[in-house]
Order: sequence, then structure tokens, then C-alpha cells
Amino acid sequence: MSTFMLLGQVDYPLVPIPEGRQVQQLGSERRDDYLSHQTYPNRNGNKLFPIAHELLSKQTEVKVPQDLNLSITNTFTPFASTKSSSQSPSRPKPLTEEQLKEKRKNPAINIDFFTGLTKKILNDFYPKYCPNCPGKLLTKEISTQPELIRCEGCRYLTSRISYTPLHHFKLPLWMFGYVFLESMIQHPKVVTSTEISKRLRISYKGAASLKKRFQVFASQQLPKYQKLTYDALDREFKDFSLPPDEDTDITEIMENRPYVCADTVVLYSASQRANQGRKRYRHAGSTASIYLSDKLGGRQVGTLAHTIAVKQGPVFFHSVPNQKMNTLGPIIQNHLPLQTPLMTDEGYPWLWNIYKSHRSVNHSAHSKDARYKWARNRWSKNGVHNQVAEGNHRLLKTAFSSYCYIRPENSTRYLNEFSF
Repeated sequence: MSTFMLLGQVDYPLVPIPEGRQVQQLGSERRDDYLSHQTYPNRNGNKLFPIAHELLSKQTEVKVPQDLNLSITNTFTPFASTKSSSQSPSRPKPLTEEQLKEKRKNPAINIDFFTGLTKKILNDFYPKYCPNCPGKLLTKEISTQPELIRCEGCRYLTSRISYTPLHHFKLPLWMFGYVFLESMIQHPKVVTSTEISKRLRISYKGAASLKKRFQVFASQQLPKYQKLTYDALDREFKDFSLPPDEDTDITEIMENRPYVCADTVVLYSASQRANQGRKRYRHAGSTASIYLSDKLGGRQVGTLAHTIAVKQGPVFFHSVPNQKMNTLGPIIQNHLPLQTPLMTDEGYPWLWNIYKSHRSVNHSAHSKDARYKWARNRWSKNGVHNQVAEGNHRLLKTAFSSYCYIRPENSTRYLNEFSF
């Protein structure tokens, strides 16, 4: 017959004591020694709380998730032989390539489709040719290594991602295609590194690197888009000029033609708090808000963007340090032919000697009526306005609100991505 005893003054559950062991009061140390005795192991193969083996079949299997994603499940059989609790647990083994693939598997992502999309981008924009066979395009793939490509004739082997934005790319190729397509779908909303990290289940550092590679790709392809726009405007406005009289209404003249506008906007600025309460006197206008005070170093902390926008057409953004002629002039000349009718505000007085069809509108025009301060036509006058650029400024600010802050040295990549 087995007897029972109560441990201490707390209502502990009744613990069975085996036959032949004398009942005695146990101290805290001896009690722990008793519970962890080799003959009576604790939770690993617990025999202090006997469970009838008949209640649980030996073939019963319990599924336990390996991680919180519940993507992989392992099975084990109860009452299996386990290590003693006195031994330290072994270090977990790193996941294999197949396990990583399973962990990142998402039923909503077609990995084969995005892998093919990435390969098509590399083949179309960064084709590889065989150095031994003149004009021979490398097309033969290797099934076990998708980043390699081979010549069908001489068997020359090279990497399809070398000297491309995916140079030394360690993540699976399909992730670049996913970011590419997702950026196109969500435009004008931007895809942040945090969103990429959560969607693809990778680290933030890897997501930021993937985002940067896509920005480099957009920056390399943007000049081709710029050249196509320049040629289209050159054909459209060949031998074209606006009436020399500036008071002539040009609404009907520009009705069925591309309407081109240019303007600047401040994305991120240095507040008075960042300047430790100091006001800025050295710079004037919009440029004043992107620089710190001279006593604090005078460095640029904000971003000033220049916009060249075509109505219902492409838009090009550039990060500029100021609004001077030597800064904005070359940018406009590289994007617009000289005969293009260009609409701006009165911040471009130096364009009169360059673009003969340049028109401007005065946003600070005062009303002739004493009852009002501002004129009614200070935004649009005689068919001249720059609302195309202003509307894209609103779009740009809304999209870039997803980013907390962008350093001026990185602003060009972000603007090129948004332009692309």
C-alpha cells in the first residue's frame, strides 16, 4: 500500500511515495535532491506522476510547430528516450537551404513567376555575350545554379548577375522581381524597406539592400526614358513657337499638345528647432530651409527637388542644392528641346534668353481691387500655369511621407526610383 504526505503548509498536489521509502520531513535542499534523483527523474520521462501507458498509444503522434510561423511541423512520439536534465541542451543546427525555402514560402507568392521575371529583366537590360563566340548571346541556364549562364557553343560559363545591380546578390533571385512588380503596382505609393522585410520574411538589413539595388536599377534605366521623352518632344514641337505677345491667350494653341511645366519643392527641411532657435539669414527662399545655421556648420540637412513634368506624361525629379541658373539650367537643357514651350513661375527669369516659348505666371500678383489682397489670376493667366508640376509635388510629398527621413546624399536614388 502506498501512502501520501503533504509538502509544507501550501496545498500541493498529493505526491505518491514509493513503497519501502521512509516518510520523513524534507528540507528545501533535500526535497530538490529527492525530486531530481536519478531513480526518480523529473519532467523528462516523469515517473513521479504516473500515467497509464494504456491511455496513450505508443503510435500516438503529437505535432509541435518548429517556429512561430507554423510553416514547418515536426512529429515526435511520447515517452521517447531523452537526455538527462543535468546536461546542457545542444546548440540548434542552422537551417538548410530547403528549410529556409520552406520558411520563406508564402502561398500568395508565385516564386517561379518572379524568378522568371528577374531573369527576363537581366536578359533584356543586361545581356551577356560570349567573349569567344562573336555576337553569341548567352542563353543556356543551369538548373542547380540559376545565377549562372553558359554558352551553348564553347561552353563558356559566367554569372548573369555580375556587373549588374544584383552583383554579389545573396538573396534568391525571385525577390528582386517581386520588389520590381510590387513597386509598379503600388505606384505612386512607395514600397519601404520595412514592408519588404515583413512581406519576404527577411531581415531589415537585407530588405534595405534589396531596396537599394532596385533604386540603382531605376537610376541606370532612367536616362533611356529621358532620351525617349526628349525625342518625342523634339518631334512634337519641331518648328513650333508661341506668339511673341505675352498677353495672348494660348489656351487653344496648347489644347492638344504636351503641356510642360517646371518648378522646385522642398521635401525635408531644417526647422528652427534643429538650428537651436537660430534663424537663417544667409540663404533666401526655399533654399534657406534645407541648410543649418552657419554657426552650426551650415551643412545641408534637407532636400530640395526640381521637377520637370509633362501633362499626362513622364515626370523627372532631381535633387538640387539651390535654385541658381548654373544648377537648374543644364538639367532643363538635358530634358527639353529649345523649342519646347515651358511654363514656370517667376523663379526662372534667366530662361528668357534660352527658351523662346517660355511663359511664367506670377503667384504673388496682388489684386487691383482694394477689397482683396491677391489677384484672381495669380495661379493661371492667359492659359499659362504650372499646376502640372504643383500636382506632382503634392503626389511626391504624400508618397515620401512613408519615409521618416532621407539624407541629402541618398535623395537622388529615391527620386530616381519615384521617377522611374
